[in-house]
Amino acid sequence: MRQSFKLLIIATVVYLTTLCWGQKDHNGAPMFLNVNAIQLDMKKLNGEGQFTSQYSWMLTGGNAAQTELWYYPQDHWHSQLLYQIYNPIALDDSGAVNQTGKWFIIPPEDQSAFRVPGKNVYSWERRRYRPPDITVDGVQLNRGYPWKVYPDLPADQVLVWEDILRNFGIRTRVEVYAFSNANHDNYLIWKATHKFTGETKPAIEDPTIDDFFPDQTIRLWWPLSFSFGPSKAGEYAALGGFSYEGEDDLDSWFVSTSQLVSNRKRQKLKVAYYWDDQATAQAYTNGSVDDSGDPDRTTGRLISPQIPGFALLHSSTVGFMDAVDDTVQPYSMPHATITGDFWGRRDLGRRNTYIGDDSRGRFPLDVISEGWSTSPEKGPMRFITVGPYELEKNSGTNTNDSLCVVYAVGVGSLSFTEAGRIGADWLNGIITDEQKKTALLTGRDSLFQTVDRAFWAWNRDLDIPDPPPPPDVIVTSDANRVGVAWSYPDNSYYLDPDTQVEDWAAWRIYRKIGAIYVNDPLDKKNNLGATWEMIFETADRNTLSYIDNDVTRGVSYYYAVTAIDDGTQNSDGLFPGQALESSRYVNRTTSPAIPFKAGLDRSDEVMVIPNPATINAGALGFPGKEDQILFANLPYRCRLKIFTETGDLVTIIDHFGTDQEVWLQRTDANQYVTSGLYILAVTDAKSITGENIADQFIKFTLIR
Repeated sequence: MRQSFKLLIIATVVYLTTLCWGQKDHNGAPMFLNVNAIQLDMKKLNGEGQFTSQYSWMLTGGNAAQTELWYYPQDHWHSQLLYQIYNPIALDDSGAVNQTGKWFIIPPEDQSAFRVPGKNVYSWERRRYRPPDITVDGVQLNRGYPWKVYPDLPADQVLVWEDILRNFGIRTRVEVYAFSNANHDNYLIWKATHKFTGETKPAIEDPTIDDFFPDQTIRLWWPLSFSFGPSKAGEYAALGGFSYEGEDDLDSWFVSTSQLVSNRKRQKLKVAYYWDDQATAQAYTNGSVDDSGDPDRTTGRLISPQIPGFALLHSSTVGFMDAVDDTVQPYSMPHATITGDFWGRRDLGRRNTYIGDDSRGRFPLDVISEGWSTSPEKGPMRFITVGPYELEKNSGTNTNDSLCVVYAVGVGSLSFTEAGRIGADWLNGIITDEQKKTALLTGRDSLFQTVDRAFWAWNRDLDIPDPPPPPDVIVTSDANRVGVAWSYPDNSYYLDPDTQVEDWAAWRIYRKIGAIYVNDPLDKKNNLGATWEMIFETADRNTLSYIDNDVTRGVSYYYAVTAIDDGTQNSDGLFPGQALESSRYVNRTTSPAIPFKAGLDRSDEVMVIPNPATINAGALGFPGKEDQILFANLPYRCRLKIFTETGDLVTIIDHFGTDQEVWLQRTDANQYVTSGLYILAVTDAKSITGENIADQFIKFTLIR
């Protein structure tokens, strides 16, 4: 079967790069996708691949700095999923002619055929709005974003890159779309366009004619695997350590009819998915050794209820600009393993495994259902394979065929509440192991709803209602309170991104007590399970600050501020007229605000500690901080002036907030003071309510 399209271009080498401009980086700069419930960091240093194929053995427990980062949801501990991408192109038996001869999918001696070595052609992170500035106690937490923004983007954020798959003479362009709309924040749309240009080097490496494949037609299948391991989220809590490579995870697939799209030939969606099955675990207090879902050993809460997966939304060789869908695809959804197939084999039969034309079949279920194993296999991979397609390269007619494939990549899950209830019922003997597992797998329904919404969005050219952007946030720790302020950079933020009609309706403030993440062990027993809660809402557009007085001194608090619209511009969404809220993941504070004890409402108790102060002050000194002087029992606000005995000014310190201030015995010129008698003047003092307080003068001695 020949399914090809002749796309004429002026210059093969430039391909799509001439269509793009802006802050492209030709060194594979990291890209950070974080506008919704999924956090994805694309860093080519994490693992052995480029952006098009990323794979890593360095998981959470080994070298966290070099672990592929995929979190869902962003605000739960420890929501990191094992995440890896594989693109093992599968040529037919005629192979392809490159500069040195004819070869098949992967030469047995050349494992690098899987990899994308060298630089990206470019990488490019684009956003509809710049990321909001987030400041806590004077420290800006977010990285700067000096680049151009694109108000007309079809999504809140788009990652774009191109790679040369040099072993196959194919240039790949990937676009990843993410949305902050709460109805669409559990998925990414992954659009990959593969073009047979014959290139084996990107243009930035100065290719010559010898670096191109000769004119020819190749026949290929394109397998793609998003290899997920949901158990990275909770296996440490359940097993006391991190497994090597998804050792207790199963992969499978299901098919269901779209409930949202009825005007397309593709009505049924085949969804590949992964879930956390049972590993060899120490018995729980209920006597069970079934750790599916990774129950917490104290509360029973299922820590790994996530069911990540992906589905084919579109496949066509008609070029990346065309919307014609080849609805007979996918060709197969085969099962393989990282350890047994990807790394463990060097035979050409791997091609048939990735295609599905081997003894395992094109659409097998999980290994336990198929009877291949009695327990999960290490390193499960589930592919979605399209093809066979024929791509032609003909320099005489300027023909370079392309293949465009679009996937929804998302996550389904039990709700946080249900994961807690079901796990507790199981730990307390109310439900059985099988009932727990059945409940866990209902997350597939959630996954399909997620995928179906992505299918709906794709068939609308990604045109979905957009919530308002999140504001900049400034959080300030104060005496027995925390101040929260927010603002938009300009008034255009109050307008709907699509219609440019003002639809802003309210501000909302959310707060998390203790640790930033929900169910973080740092919350300990008395706060475990605490969630982000809304503490304030106002419909007054000009109210841009809030004082949180419901706080406890010394406790950590995290904040996020959102904007909500009135729904009038959202008539064409899944829920017409629904009010939409900006993402609270984007501007949440990642550093805590910690209210402190207020300074005194009087100044006659100020003390200098130690006094006299010597380098070796003994019990009155500060071990390891021999130059430290502490001014204690200070008012809430005051000016501290230090004079020598003869009246020379040494330094001025403007004090605010707590009842103490540290001085390191240095002048304003950063010189150490000499031994002698000094005077501390406490002036311009005010109480927390703004009342004036009398001045105080204290003598103290320094011996250096």
